Amino acid sequence: MQIQPLTSNQSHNEILFESFVIENLNSFDELIEVYQTYKQNHPDKTIILTLDDLGQAEYTSGHSIYANDLDETEGYDLSGLDKTCFENGEHLGYLSTPSEFFIRKENFLKQTKGIDFKSVCDKELTIDEDEISILENINQSPFEYLDDQIILKIVPVEKSYEAMCGFPNGYFESDLNPFENYALAKHLFENYNFELFGIGASFLGFIRNGNLEENRVKALITDLSKLYSTTENTFDKLAGVFKNQNYLFLKYIEYLE
Repeated sequence: MQIQPLTSNQSHNEILFESFVIENLNSFDELIEVYQTYKQNHPDKTIILTLDDLGQAEYTSGHSIYANDLDETEGYDLSGLDKTCFENGEHLGYLSTPSEFFIRKENFLKQTKGIDFKSVCDKELTIDEDEISILENINQSPFEYLDDQIILKIVPVEKSYEAMCGFPNGYFESDLNPFENYALAKHLFENYNFELFGIGASFLGFIRNGNLEENRVKALITDLSKLYSTTENTFDKLAGVFKNQNYLFLKYIEYLE
C-alpha cells in the first residue's frame, strides 16, 4: 500500500483541505485501518474516503458543486483569503484553496434546511432484484467495488455527515442530491450511530463502533424499505449480513449496474 499527499494533477476537483491518495491496497480491512488511524490523528476533523469509480464520482461532484452554487462567494468577506484566490484583484470565481472552505461549507449547510429522512424517502428511489444482489455483494465483499485509487480527505467539520460538503455528490435528477444524502447520513448517525466514511459514484459507506444490535437491525431494515420504496422482506439476506459487521453500504443513485 502507498499513501501520498494528493496533488492537483491527481484530482479533477480543487483541493480545499488536506488530502491523500491511497494506492495498492490489499484489503478492505487495510483501508479501514488507514481510516481509523487518520481519524484518531485528527479528532477535530472528519475523514472521508472515495469508494467506487473515482473518475465518475469526481465528475458528478464537480457538476453538483456547480449546479447548486456551492462556490458562490457573494455575501462573504473575502479579505482574508489566500492571495492565489485572486487574479488582477478579482476572485477567480471558484474555490481553490483551504482558506475558502468555509464558503463551501456555509453554502452547503444553508441548503440542507428542511430536508429530513422523510424528504429523502419521498424521492421514491427503487431497487430491483439485480440491484439487491449488487447491494448484498458490496456489503459482503466491499473490496471488490473499490477503485484502484482512493482519495482520503481530511474535512474540517465536526460531524461525519457534514463531510458531505467536502465531496458533495448526487447530480442526476433521479438520484439523491447532495442535501438528501446529507439528510440520509444524518439520520443513520442519529438513529444507529453509523458515521459516513465513504462516498463513491454509486454508493455511500457508513461505519460504527461495534455491530448493530439485533433489534436495531430490524429498525434499519424498516428504514431501508422506506428509502427504496419496497417491502422489508426484500432485505432478508442483508439483515443477516448486518448482524455480523459494523459497516454499511447503500446506493444513492437511481439504478445500479
